[in-house]
Amino acid sequence: MRLLVRGGTLVSPGGQRRADVLCEDGRIAALLGAGEPVRADEELDASGRLVFPGFIDPHVHTRDPGDTQKEDFAHATRAAAAGGVTTVLVMPNAVPPVTDVPSFRQRASEHGEVAFVDFGLWALSLGLSNVGEIAGLFAEGAVAMKLFWGYALDRQTLRLVYNTDDYAAADMIAPATNGEVIQVFQAIAGARGLLAAHCEDREILDVAQRQLGHAPTAYSELVVARPDVAEACSVAVGIELARATGCRFHVAHISSERAVHLVSAAIGDGISVSAETCPHYLTFVAEDCKGRDSAMKAFPPVRTRRDQEALWQGVRDGTITSMGSDHAPHTLADKSLPFSHAPAGMVAVETMVPLMLDRMCSGQITAERLSWILSEGTARLYGLYPGKGALEPGSDADMTLVDPSMQWTIRGEALHSKQRHTPWEGTAVHGAPVVSILRGEVVMRDREPVGEARGRLVKPTALPSTVDSGMMRLGVTAGAQ
Repeated sequence: MRLLVRGGTLVSPGGQRRADVLCEDGRIAALLGAGEPVRADEELDASGRLVFPGFIDPHVHTRDPGDTQKEDFAHATRAAAAGGVTTVLVMPNAVPPVTDVPSFRQRASEHGEVAFVDFGLWALSLGLSNVGEIAGLFAEGAVAMKLFWGYALDRQTLRLVYNTDDYAAADMIAPATNGEVIQVFQAIAGARGLLAAHCEDREILDVAQRQLGHAPTAYSELVVARPDVAEACSVAVGIELARATGCRFHVAHISSERAVHLVSAAIGDGISVSAETCPHYLTFVAEDCKGRDSAMKAFPPVRTRRDQEALWQGVRDGTITSMGSDHAPHTLADKSLPFSHAPAGMVAVETMVPLMLDRMCSGQITAERLSWILSEGTARLYGLYPGKGALEPGSDADMTLVDPSMQWTIRGEALHSKQRHTPWEGTAVHGAPVVSILRGEVVMRDREPVGEARGRLVKPTALPSTVDSGMMRLGVTAGAQ
């Protein structure tokens, strides 16, 4: 199968160029001068389109298995394709979670039967309970290990326990202590793996909750109950553990100015630290949540305008090297509960790219920088580059074609997830992903999935020993500011 993508403008962190892309047997075979004659089985007209390396969403909770009434892998990956994403990296906290090699292999097999886009698998840290599994998990192909720092686990199901007053209860595994966590850092460093953490200090959260005096009943109270200092303290400890062990440490869904400054300083010191943020932190501030509090409920919460400005600066200067949707669907009935009982999380995998394209069209971020944070930078971080994240001969023929002139409105009823409600309901956006190509075959046209499920498991192939400041800021030094 030879596909020719003709007439588009290729976008990489280093700049833009007019070229045709010839794809053969799932890989990019050649980049050709515009209009150069060549034989192909199918030709795709990309005139007036920006051609990005296929976008990657590294932070997706598909709820499969365990909570498939909320979402399943087939729906989540179809939604990803519809939103311009060609690879998803799947968070491990399904029920049961991915905690050892047998569970990794079983999950890979199950998801491979229905995957509409390519996928990688995270592993879950259980503290010292599965520290002996770490080397095997990374050897098997885990893209990273996730530590839900400060959260207890149900002893029977290993389901996360988000709220409890008794961490020592017999039916729970208590949150790992810092003494245990440093041993996790050491083991992952030895496996040359990546450790990512949900960074909110549990003891600070507990104190803030007690001082509030009741469960938060509105978003304004949630920000008080989960203050930025809780995130900053966990980030600071993680940085010091990375400094001590040489472990590559990644801050998931960073939300605050305090944490951005800590990560920036650590990168400047050459410590193996990186960070990810999410569209909700870049498009909303806490005041915007009034009237849709439960719909916008997330941990950590959306914060102030000053925090948002620091996040945008981090995206532009390379402090934040990756973006994830934190797609975490719940049923509409769950999200319609009173705020104190409504779960945290939102439907987001299909709207991440459109929201960021809108910011590109408004001048908040360049196309080159977007190519880094949604594609090449993320691929490098997880060891998937240059198979993913590149428009170069030999790379997977994954592409997202973007129409920068399209204006449209986000509607929940048009989404492809199992849950079709979104906090961005009615949001007008400028720019749209109009074609998704996975390994040389079109899987989305005009924001609708096409064809059959053909996604495959992807594994790290070029894992760096450290996340150094040079790699993290490559997109900036190459001119993608």
